[in-house]
Amino acid sequence: MMSQQYKTEASHNVDSGKTLGLLGFLMMIGVGTLQMQPVLGGALVDHWGLNLQQMGMLFGAELIAMAIGCGSSALVVNHWDRRRLCQGGLLLLAGGSALSALHGTYWLLCASRALAGFGGGVAQTVVYATSAQRSNKDRTYAATNIMLLLWGAVSIGAAPLLISAAGVGSVFLSFPLMVLPALAMTGLIPRQARLAARSAEPLVASPLTLRTSLLLVLFGLLFAGHGVLWVYQERIGVSIGLPGPAIGAILGLSALAGAAGAAVAGALGKRLGHLSAQVIGFAGSIIASLAIVYGQTQLVYAGAAALVMAVWFFGLTYLFALSAELDPTGRLTSLANAAVFIGQGLGPVMAALLVRGSNFRAVGWLSASIYTVCLVIALYVTANAAPAAPRGPRNFERELT
Repeated sequence: MMSQQYKTEASHNVDSGKTLGLLGFLMMIGVGTLQMQPVLGGALVDHWGLNLQQMGMLFGAELIAMAIGCGSSALVVNHWDRRRLCQGGLLLLAGGSALSALHGTYWLLCASRALAGFGGGVAQTVVYATSAQRSNKDRTYAATNIMLLLWGAVSIGAAPLLISAAGVGSVFLSFPLMVLPALAMTGLIPRQARLAARSAEPLVASPLTLRTSLLLVLFGLLFAGHGVLWVYQERIGVSIGLPGPAIGAILGLSALAGAAGAAVAGALGKRLGHLSAQVIGFAGSIIASLAIVYGQTQLVYAGAAALVMAVWFFGLTYLFALSAELDPTGRLTSLANAAVFIGQGLGPVMAALLVRGSNFRAVGWLSASIYTVCLVIALYVTANAAPAAPRGPRNFERELT
């Protein structure tokens, strides 16, 4: 006989459109400043006096703390109340962001961003664990990626205007304001993973194997390659003489290209296959990484920025779907998200050690080298991934409703 708590839990349909919308909104908040880092980093240099090395280290600290939040919460997400876990993460993110707006010493800023990053990581773990319970996983990740990237396009375009009108601190203060409605909506999150829609038996995560361990390494390296370039893309644009508004427009449109890549992945589903998706994703990323730092015109810079985001999120959607297929409890996906932010945090730190003045070519080669290693690992990880039967349009509509 089901407990009263589970009867209440069963009243929420994890496949509903409301739940999908909440997952997308939580991801927008949970990634913190990640998507606007090129614009925010430039503002921290120009308005708050940070140098390029301090900027890289600051974002690295935030993202590594995010990885710790993802990893630690992934270990307990199948045992604790997921709804409460998400609420706690959101409160930490809000508190850390409010402290960041005070503009204290550099080390206080680093500590506050680390606190916000840890809370964001916890919230993201709950998002991925809940996404793994949905029926159509690849299209769930495609939909949340699209929402996240559309938000990225808006935030990149709006951040310079907000900074100009109210200062750098206003960007940090926007996060506590977004946390308030998110807290009120967390009732849509299932408290625990269940074996089936009407089963009271909890799911049990599978142990890590060589394949799943290498998949985690792949996630980390993938985001390290991205992080190497991402935090310096605004400065790269400045170095070739592009005006600030043009750079903001290019980066915003590149986020839309990423959304298009995720949408294509969601539409294709497993008709393409994991191996082919990763070859496309990493080969395109290698080409784009070098084009960004060697291109000396606005057209090349814009085209490379759009290409890297499109192929990157195309392949990423398939990787997250694979992690959910290998572990339906969501623990592997949550651990993958932790690996994501370890890589995303290490990327800016490695780039900060290489960057010299306005010469960013070493940064481009580092990114391309990391993607090459990723491609080799992906060939092994995805080699035995069995393709599923193609899904028709009706399945896609059911997933989004």
